[in-house]
Amino acid sequence: MKEYPLNYRAGSVPAPVAEIPFFKTLAPEIVEEMLSSITMLDCEPGDVVIAEGEEGRDLLFLLKGKVRVQKDGSVVGAASGSGDLLGEIALLKEGQRTATIVAETHVYCIRVEQAFLDGLEPEVRNAYYAAMYRFLAELLAQRLDVSTQKLVSAEKMIEELKKG
Repeated sequence: MKEYPLNYRAGSVPAPVAEIPFFKTLAPEIVEEMLSSITMLDCEPGDVVIAEGEEGRDLLFLLKGKVRVQKDGSVVGAASGSGDLLGEIALLKEGQRTATIVAETHVYCIRVEQAFLDGLEPEVRNAYYAAMYRFLAELLAQRLDVSTQKLVSAEKMIEELKKG
């Protein structure tokens, strides 16, 4: 995996960043502050983007490619959408990563180090947190809905198998 700083001009948000839904929820001055804390990740198939158990508070967004999500070595999910957030559980819990993310194809991601928050005024920092937690709540609600649908389907299959 290669990592390098984001190439940008002051006052201009690069297109890959501007297209990510999360960044569209933020005030322009917050996005401007974040740009210096963004690094690009260039991953080859098989590269570990996030390792289960490692400490992490950074936001990672998938720009291009496909990743698989593994928990205790078993595949539990995948992501391939531009702008998909990776590693959000550790951010919420302020702890260890709960799953491993592995590049399935050539993958490009951006990593936002939370250090940029240190330089923000308290009201701007609070606005960032409000936007981030709202974004995370909506994302997790969508994922919970999908998981619930899968659970209901699995329970129906189990009942059908028991019957016959």
